[in-house]
Amino acid sequence: MGKDRGRGRRNFQSKPYNKNNWRGQKKEHARHSNGNSHSQPRNRAPQQKCTLRENQVGITEFTNAEIAGFTGILKSRFSDFHVNEIDTEGHVLQLNDLKVPKIEIEPVEPALLDEWREKLATVIDDTMWQQIADLSTAKYDGKCEQKVDINVSSLTKEQRTQIHHLVKQLYKSKLVSKTLDQQPEQQVTGAEEQKFIRISKPKPGRSDNRWNFPHDFVSFLVHKVNMDTSEVASTLANRLTLRPSQVNYCGTKDKRAKTTQRFCIKRRTPEAIANAARGMGNVYIGNFSFRPDTLKLGDLKGNRFRIALRHITHPREQIESALQSLKERGFINYYGLQRFGNSASVPTYEVGVALLKRDYKLACELILKPRDNDVEFMRAIREAWWENRDSAAAAAKFYGNKFIEKKLLDGLATYGENDYAAALRRIPRNMLLLYPHAYQSLIFNRIASRRIKEFGLNLIPGDLIYVEDDNGQEVKAPEEPVLPAESDEIVEDDLEGDADNLLEEESIFKRKVRPLSAEDIAGGKYKLSDVVLPLPGYDITYPNNECAAWYEEMLAEVGLSSEQLRHKEKTYALGGAYRKLLIQTDDLKWSFRRYSTHEDTLIASDWEQLKNIEVTPEPAESEGEYTALLLEFTLPTAVYATMFLRELFKQDTSTASQMQLEQEQITKKLAQEIPATDAEAQTQPI
Repeated sequence: MGKDRGRGRRNFQSKPYNKNNWRGQKKEHARHSNGNSHSQPRNRAPQQKCTLRENQVGITEFTNAEIAGFTGILKSRFSDFHVNEIDTEGHVLQLNDLKVPKIEIEPVEPALLDEWREKLATVIDDTMWQQIADLSTAKYDGKCEQKVDINVSSLTKEQRTQIHHLVKQLYKSKLVSKTLDQQPEQQVTGAEEQKFIRISKPKPGRSDNRWNFPHDFVSFLVHKVNMDTSEVASTLANRLTLRPSQVNYCGTKDKRAKTTQRFCIKRRTPEAIANAARGMGNVYIGNFSFRPDTLKLGDLKGNRFRIALRHITHPREQIESALQSLKERGFINYYGLQRFGNSASVPTYEVGVALLKRDYKLACELILKPRDNDVEFMRAIREAWWENRDSAAAAAKFYGNKFIEKKLLDGLATYGENDYAAALRRIPRNMLLLYPHAYQSLIFNRIASRRIKEFGLNLIPGDLIYVEDDNGQEVKAPEEPVLPAESDEIVEDDLEGDADNLLEEESIFKRKVRPLSAEDIAGGKYKLSDVVLPLPGYDITYPNNECAAWYEEMLAEVGLSSEQLRHKEKTYALGGAYRKLLIQTDDLKWSFRRYSTHEDTLIASDWEQLKNIEVTPEPAESEGEYTALLLEFTLPTAVYATMFLRELFKQDTSTASQMQLEQEQITKKLAQEIPATDAEAQTQPI
């Protein structure tokens, strides 16, 4: 991928990952061989990797189970999955401008410059102006100070600014100016403070470093290929000498895809940002602009998806029937498998339950527990800690500090092997929140499935909808728990505080929704896509029907209740949120195309469109061996495209299932080709 070799998780190796060439395995071999090169290293039997399946996280129902699904391979190549962020104004963001803005000095009319010079004549006479002019034409000499100092103690801030503007207008980058409170060589104890403007000759390649752009925050688009959003942000931060939390974006995008989204950084020039991105493989930036405030998580309207599904074998009539049904009925707004981690043996919601029950020892053990789908270096670290409980030794085996496991091990090594609560505080708050939020998501999925299974797509009295304002628009509460910016420590606030204020805050949030009445349903104004389901919490309105009891039943299965979600530590407290039960995609478009090989590029990315790189031409009907379905649609923020596709396929969309399907299709194709080859051989003359 062309990543910077000096950073990130590949820092421990100089070549692409090869489990037979992993440094830790070589050390293990040396440790147990006792110098005998013929002794056998300790090998472990291959483990069967077990990834989560949809039914394990409550994903079981469809909006129209009567319509047959079809088979298609999702993300056969990462270039089959494209995501473009949609900003709050509804614009689809596309990288189409690579120009890097330079510092521009706004021109000032000559007449105004003359007026400024005349007003400043009391402090800058003709002799001093000549000195400044001579300085601008002088050759840079690093052995002596090349400067002109002007006493501006009698001037206002506006007049001092005019001097800086005059220097910029008249001499551009040949001279730089800055205000000093007092000349260092003239400092006198007890003397009245004076102000000077120092005009000096800059070093070659340097100029005025004052901020000269319209606003403090630089906004730009990032087009990344097969890379995590957080990895891009952390690399930029490192190269710009910033903390990762100072590189802001609205939300994470899929790794195994080609995606475009907006980033925002305070007071770093576009040129510096462009230089920082240079050399990062598969990352392209552009469309620079300036804004008065920063970006926050959730500052987007949604995402535009362009997806290619390969190995389509079902009749087109059947596929279009499924597409039309999805367009009309929508799909269940489940949380996708990404929400729950990639291990069936230790799903993230189990850690969340432990945190909510204040069992911090169990939470730490679950995070560090060996699992069957670990990469080799992580498996060795987990197993070493699990056997020896030596956190310092386990932490020392990491290269870099980006892993949650590393931060937790550092905490255990610092605060003691048994101070689990303190060790957890070493994990950034936004990362810790993922665990209890995963448990909320599990409950939502299970409630949504039961609601559809028992009542279908029918509205029932007591279903919740957002309250409307005077203009008939929904007054929405947050559908997603918004993750805060990264922090190095957890803030422990007592939630008890002022009871009256707390109750008032709760009542405001609870009044964001209202239950449907029988009259509302009979009026025909509302449909199931208007209904919201709560994510469980202590500050939430539950449906005014039997669904409310389901929440407490499911929480009780693990020994929790809604009130117990009011955690003593604010980090783990869950107030609750609302989320739409169904999502409809009115702008869904689709088309079919043929292709010849698995390497054919079917969709042009932003970068390819910008550089006029064409996709693989579609072969003639008689020549193309395979068929792909191309989809284009928009989804609101926090909605999973995999759940959209699941409604089409009517089958599990987990990575394991998709890999199995793709292998079956390839095997089937090879089986068809072998008999044909044998038949040709039999017809050859002897």
